[in-house]
Amino acid sequence: MKPCLVCGSTTLNHALSKGEWMYRRCAQCGLLSSDPIPTPGQIEAHYSEKFDRGNYELVRRYALHYREVHEYLAGWIAPRPGDRVLDIGTFTGDLLEALARRGADVYGLELQAEAVRIANERLGARVFQADLFGAEFPPGPYEIISMMAVIEHVLDPRAMIRRAADLLEPGGRVYIETPNAGSTLARTLGTAWPPLAPVEHIYLFSDLALRNLLQQEGFTEIRVRRHVKRLPFSYVHEQFANFGGSGWQRVTGPIRLLLGETRVPLYGGEMLVSARRA
Repeated sequence: MKPCLVCGSTTLNHALSKGEWMYRRCAQCGLLSSDPIPTPGQIEAHYSEKFDRGNYELVRRYALHYREVHEYLAGWIAPRPGDRVLDIGTFTGDLLEALARRGADVYGLELQAEAVRIANERLGARVFQADLFGAEFPPGPYEIISMMAVIEHVLDPRAMIRRAADLLEPGGRVYIETPNAGSTLARTLGTAWPPLAPVEHIYLFSDLALRNLLQQEGFTEIRVRRHVKRLPFSYVHEQFANFGGSGWQRVTGPIRLLLGETRVPLYGGEMLVSARRA
């Protein structure tokens, strides 16, 4: 086993099994690491399937319902008029639209070609099919970099945070949304915690692990809070087909018959994290 990505500890416990995969928890900082780490080929095949038939198709279908969440995130980020914002993993551009309505000068990076096409139909040539290490997007500095539901998906989160720091102006801020593997909900549910999704979620950070990583890469003023979303219950039920499995759907099925499209507050153990580049 490789040492912990964040703190270097070699005490990585066999914590949770998910089919043929497992997650190991660092005894010092609480980071959950997929074991084995998926290959690039496995990752590419996974996302290709999920865009057409999985959770990404579901997000596109519920885009209008999800707008309230993106407006909330844009209010949390709170760009000033003219701020240059780079959104990593922008998908079809919903958050960028909400940020642009607040006067931000927005740009996005996305790897899925069809998502880039859809985003640019809405935003113009503002979204690039590239990762954070390419040269195919406007160079920094940026006042804001956002990463919503991204850091848990990448093979090298440290390199991504370091690159984000390089692209930010001094005093610029990074905004991250990700599952919190150290949350009470995550530890209570164990293997039933929906974000335990092999191939898709490679590293699941505890709040301590993410704080440590950001501090190590030169960020200060780190703030963490819970992320509660208001979504139609029908969306929640359908999402359990992608995260959580049929056991959760057996529980939520009868409730869906009663609530249907009624919006409900949903807390799945996610956190919102902001930090300032020193």
